[in-house]
Amino acid sequence: MLVELRDLGMHYGMRALPTGACSALGAWFGTTLGQRGHPAAEARARALLVRLRPDLATTPAALETNLRHLWQNIGRTYAEFAVIQRIVPEGRGLICDPQRLDEAYADHRPLILCFVHLGNWEVLGQQVAAHPLIYPGRPFSAVVMPPANRAHAFIAARRRATLPVELLPMGRRVWHATADTLRRPGGIVWLAADEVANGRVFAPHFGRRPRIDGNLGKIVRLAAATGARVLPMYNERIGPTRFRSHILPLLEMPRGRLDDEATRDQVMRIDSIFAPIVRRLLTQWYMAIEFGADPDDPITA
Repeated sequence: MLVELRDLGMHYGMRALPTGACSALGAWFGTTLGQRGHPAAEARARALLVRLRPDLATTPAALETNLRHLWQNIGRTYAEFAVIQRIVPEGRGLICDPQRLDEAYADHRPLILCFVHLGNWEVLGQQVAAHPLIYPGRPFSAVVMPPANRAHAFIAARRRATLPVELLPMGRRVWHATADTLRRPGGIVWLAADEVANGRVFAPHFGRRPRIDGNLGKIVRLAAATGARVLPMYNERIGPTRFRSHILPLLEMPRGRLDDEATRDQVMRIDSIFAPIVRRLLTQWYMAIEFGADPDDPITA
């Protein structure tokens, strides 16, 4: 309770700060409160960086620098919730290949916006939800996983509530609700590829056994059932409070009832797009602190 009250107080205090100062304070909190205060998450991130960047295993100073950058990015992202509505209007966010987003929105076939937790993904969310083709009443849903910390959950819900998006908390009926959105004219769903469930980050696979029971499998099956297209995208931090959002080529998905093999093929098709991007921006990937090792299914690539 005291930690949650502290976090809520810090959030409202930081709203009064300029954007740069707010983010810088978040970077400091990321290392002092985050990295030092969460040893299990630090251990998971350390193990992942060494596994995906073997060169860091032999250069301890570089490993510590990369870990510090990771926690600073996490701290900045949390802090930037306080000023999230300012970041795009202040010209701090650039969209690469915006015509891909324009074309995808102009076509009223159902659409799944598929992203990973890189950079500050909330900036990307602000950009895709503020598009002029997201007119009032257009069906737009986002699947969200409310944080366990009640203060963080309250802050996230309040900031996201300003967007023209229906928030769908992860739960038993969430996939029925997303399918309903996609079956409506012009329906759009915002959905992460790299969710964590039952202590496992499902994607990218990084050589682990392909799984079709995570969000990527849900994305493929939703697309097959509704005729939705899949638009991959991600956000990259290119400065302390500067961002570049990348809109990747649109994916047409097969229609109809897919068997497990066909589903797996499409899951790995999407996975192969995100895996090298996450590896390149590993110190900006929030899920690095959630990525637990599984001795029965280790990273091999």
